[in-house]
Parts: sequence; C-alpha cells; structure tokens
Amino acid sequence: MTLAEAPDTTEPLIAHDDSEIELIPPDSLTAELTGHFTFLPVNGAAFVMQVMLPVIGDVVGEYSIFRTDPLGRAVRSVDSVLRWVYGGPEAIEEGKRLRAMHRPLQMRNAEGKHISALNPEAYQWVIATAFPTTLSAGPLVIGRHFDQREQQEIFRDNRRIAKIVQVPMRGYPESIAEFSEYFDDFVENKLVAHPVALELLDQMQAAPALPRSVPRAVRRPLTSIARIASVPLQRLNYLTTVGVMDPRVREILGVTWTDGEQRELERIHTVIRGSYRVLPERLTYFPLAYHARRHHAAIQAMKRRETKGAAYRVSGNGCPA
Repeated sequence: MTLAEAPDTTEPLIAHDDSEIELIPPDSLTAELTGHFTFLPVNGAAFVMQVMLPVIGDVVGEYSIFRTDPLGRAVRSVDSVLRWVYGGPEAIEEGKRLRAMHRPLQMRNAEGKHISALNPEAYQWVIATAFPTTLSAGPLVIGRHFDQREQQEIFRDNRRIAKIVQVPMRGYPESIAEFSEYFDDFVENKLVAHPVALELLDQMQAAPALPRSVPRAVRRPLTSIARIASVPLQRLNYLTTVGVMDPRVREILGVTWTDGEQRELERIHTVIRGSYRVLPERLTYFPLAYHARRHHAAIQAMKRRETKGAAYRVSGNGCPA
C-alpha cells in the first residue's frame, strides 16, 4: 500500500476471474510443507515483515485485534492460509472474501495522509513475504537448502496464491531474479522498525493472553500456568521467526541474533524433523491439510489401479465381452 491523498475508490474488488486462477497442486512442495503445525513460525516471520511496511503497520495497528485476541487472530489467519492451499474451489471464494474484507480498511496516518489496505503495492507485499521466508526456512524444515527446481516450484505457487487472494499482478515479480531486485528494494528503501512489528516480537516472548470469557476468579492462576506451559512453544516461535529473517531485516528491527541462538534453533528443528519421520501424518498436519492429502492419495491410488486392468474385458469389436 502506497500513501495516497484521497480515498482509493478505483481499485477493483476482483482482480482475477475464476478462469485466470490456478489452484495449488495437492502433490506440490507447497502443499507438503504449509499444512505442518511447525510451519507456522515461518508465517510469523512473514507477518512481521509485512507490518514493517509503514502503511500495513499503520492499518494493522488501527484495525487488527492482535493485541486483544492474539490466539484467535492467529487461528483465523491459519484457517485462511490453509484454504488457499488445500481448499480446492473454496480457495477462490476465500480469496474474494479476503479482498472484500480489506476494502473498508482505510484511514489517515499520523501525517494526515489517506492509506488503504487495498493499495496494490502493500497487498502484493503481504503475499510476497512468504517466498523469502520459506526459502530461508529450508534448512530447518527439510534439513537443507531448496534446490533450484524446488525454488522455482515455490515461486510458481507464490504467484498462484497471489492470484487466489486477488492480488493485482501488475509489477509483481515474474521470476526469481526479478523477485531478488523487488525484495532488495523493499528492504533497502521501504521497510522500517514499525512499532507494530516490535510489538509482535515482544508478544512472541510473553505468555498468551487469556480470552475475556475466562472468569476473573481463575484468571490469575491460569495466566501463571499458561506462562509456564507456553515457554517451549513461545521459544520455538520466536527463534524461528527471527532466525529465518534476512539479516538486513533483523538489523532494521534492531534485533540481535547470536551463534548460540542459531545452534539452538537448528537443534530444535532437527528434533522436529526426526519426529515427523516417525509420527503419523494425522499428528503433524492441520486437519484440513491432512484430509486434503489423504483425499489426493486415495484418488491417485484409484488411478494406479485403473492402469492394471479394466472392469470389463473389451472384445475386438469394441464391445464388452
């Protein structure tokens, strides 16, 4: 989102017809990785980078409920991402819903300039941030860097998701080389240590806020329990979020990153990768991702059976024998 002096009334709500949109292939690397429970912190790194763009940070600071309901916001964000990747036709409808949901998010910033959540530059940046953070997370999630073919596949699916969520594609990078220049420009000229980004990093290291529905009489003891119980997950979330950031992004935020933290992050994810090799998928994937993958596997098994023989033997004249 770039700054504008007048309300943005020209940006169309729907940027792509259904026929222009390609869904994420169920056997893609994107579909294999996104549904894992522990892929969430990678999304956290992308979210922090998003709000470092001033207009996004301003709009999120004004409208988001991440302060009062951080868990609920996170759950709903994950729900949306899972639908983009595993929802089939529902992915397209979710993209339209998101676009419509963001249209009313307009305001004047501290300088009195009008800003809109649907400004193309910012709307593009929201999806673009997923690509560098995913690539950087390769050594953690698969134990090595993604090779060139895998990088191309991830980039291809990033552009597919951009269209799914109705991102205007004019000016969006069309190749990894273009993306490198695009990303460098944002890091060097556009991103700032926005207060919302710093607040998010602080929030990752604090006990999760309890829902307001929790009775006051038990709020204090439950808060203490939550603070203790959440330490391992909070540590994983913070280390992964900061660890997959470009060093230049950490520098903008004023966040230090030590060799010890890097080793701790690598040890944690080594254990996670080992667990994934022995645990059933039902325990490592979000439900929608798990069932979508099982559905695809069942269809593929049926296709393999078809190649081994037909239900009917066909005679030479083309009629069932």
